[in-house]
Amino acid sequence: MPVRMQRRIRWAWVALGALLLNMALPLRPQAAQANDIRAQLEQAQRDLEAVRRKQKEVQNELADLAFQAEEAEAQLRLVEAELVQANANLAIVAAEYEEVSAELELVQAEVALAQARYAEKRKILGDRIRAMRENGPVDKLSVLFGAATFREFISRAEILATIARKDRELVEQMKAEKLALEEKQRQVEGRKTRLAALKAEAEEYQATVVAKREEREQVSRSLEDRRQALAAQLDEMERYGQQLAEQVAALVRELNRQAGVFAPIPPVTPVIITDHFGMRWHPILGTQRMHYGTDFAANYGQTVRAIEAGVVLQTSYDDVYGNLVIIDHGGGITSWYAHNSRILVSPGQAVSQGEAIALAGSTGWSTGPHVHLEIHVDGVQKNPLDYINW
Repeated sequence: MPVRMQRRIRWAWVALGALLLNMALPLRPQAAQANDIRAQLEQAQRDLEAVRRKQKEVQNELADLAFQAEEAEAQLRLVEAELVQANANLAIVAAEYEEVSAELELVQAEVALAQARYAEKRKILGDRIRAMRENGPVDKLSVLFGAATFREFISRAEILATIARKDRELVEQMKAEKLALEEKQRQVEGRKTRLAALKAEAEEYQATVVAKREEREQVSRSLEDRRQALAAQLDEMERYGQQLAEQVAALVRELNRQAGVFAPIPPVTPVIITDHFGMRWHPILGTQRMHYGTDFAANYGQTVRAIEAGVVLQTSYDDVYGNLVIIDHGGGITSWYAHNSRILVSPGQAVSQGEAIALAGSTGWSTGPHVHLEIHVDGVQKNPLDYINW
């Protein structure tokens, strides 16, 4: 078949497809089907509203939990500081208690030594008394008057007085030492008793603070467990809400489709817009130029889908657009998909909304893989975001 004839047949199919599309879009569904879709839409919208309200409640509770957690953390920090002080106080009292205990041991050793000296002195005194008894009573007058001279008399009197004084001094000294040591022992024992009481109080206070810290930590753990549970619940509601939102959007699109309304979807998901419709600094020409489409981020080879049902009008390579697909949606509306790495459809092919038509790439004037989407209405470029629902 001649090439010219093949071209005529191909464009005839394109024209026929466009005609059928223009005839199909204005058709209205049966009332029962439309009412059923509206009922589903209303129910989905009510469910979505209920989910959003519940999300708000959970978010408010999470905010309240965050405040409570902050308060609990502040209280825990105070208790930690209190525990540090309690440990320090206990360490000081314990050190003093050990010091006094050591001092008491020394005093007790001194008392034992004094008792030994006291026993020794008592033994000396007892030996003297015993010797006097064994040798018979010693009469002071016989000692005095037994002196041969007056000088000897005076000397003997002084000796007797000295012995008596020494005995009295020895007794008084022993009493004084005994009393002093007993007093010192009582003082040290009193200090030890007081320190033991302080140590017991410090240990009790430390135990109280430790219990308080454990209580605060338990409160913090409970708050964190509740926060995690609410966060998981919020994530689940977010996923469910997203499903409901998608269901609402799908039902709206279906109603619009049945009513003949142009309701396109994004060409790729997730939707990440890298450049908008309007004046911009051209990344290749380096000047201010009009950007007649919207750029969607895409990975190399990612599936590009038809934004609305239609008939493929053109597939070609262009120096600027690269691998280009143009779809006619009827009513003077066409969509353009540029910079593809591979084209999956052919001219004249009918495509449904969301059907794969190409693989994303970076052909033509492009600095990286993405989808450049244009929407033309009666030959005039329009902002795609004025039409796309997502």
